Amino acid sequence: MTKILISCASIVCTSILLPIQLLAFNFSSTPKEISAHYIAPPQEMNTLITKLTKNGFTIVAITNILEDYDIITISNQELQSTNSYMATLQVNVNAKDTRVQNPSYLAAAYLGKSYYYGQFKNTVNALERALGSLSESFQKADFDSLAEYCFMYGLPKKEDILSIKRGSSFSKNLLTFKAKEYIIYTLTLPNGNILVGHKLRVKTSNFLQILHQEKNAQMLPYEAMINEQGVTILNPKYYLALSLPLLTLQEFMQIASVPDRIYRNIKKAYQ
Repeated sequence: MTKILISCASIVCTSILLPIQLLAFNFSSTPKEISAHYIAPPQEMNTLITKLTKNGFTIVAITNILEDYDIITISNQELQSTNSYMATLQVNVNAKDTRVQNPSYLAAAYLGKSYYYGQFKNTVNALERALGSLSESFQKADFDSLAEYCFMYGLPKKEDILSIKRGSSFSKNLLTFKAKEYIIYTLTLPNGNILVGHKLRVKTSNFLQILHQEKNAQMLPYEAMINEQGVTILNPKYYLALSLPLLTLQEFMQIASVPDRIYRNIKKAYQ
């Protein structure tokens, strides 16, 4: 994949980097590009939790990912009905703004041809009622490419999952004493699978700082899926690029060791 860098006058660049305000949610036609997450005004944590709960969301966990960046993991019935990684959304709460993963973006990537644009408009509308006026981020991808998304030719796609541990010996006793050190939350889905949020080592999470993407910490916690076959995760080379669709090849190379670190961090919870 060739990345093209375009220089521009500072006044033009400033205007481009600002979030694009959404005048209204229009789900009647599929967009050419879609934002990976939404941006809303900053809010105090307890107030936001109350508003999320009032709008039908369950608070699954609250996690400090980086200093000054706390993540609220939320879910609702519509999200859980997908039995997928989009059963949860991550809300990034910080002093500058509030950011949340866009369910329409994740659905286009994870659900493929079974998804139609607007399918999760109830969740999007509930997010706006809770978070306030939502705007699109500058991190966008071509909508039609998301179902088969990969960073560049030869790199993993959604289906190229990584096995963490094989076997069907997992049960409600998943959270052993040792695992509690690494696992933040579990969520049992309607089909019986278990979605698990994992705590990465500080050295691993620092890839956000290397990329100067602390503001987009809502891509974490990193999740695994447990079913009858065992524990798997989305390949980090897929998930990191999906979460930051404007990632350049140079930036990707800067964090070349991170995907393997993520795999090893998560594997520790199941040893």
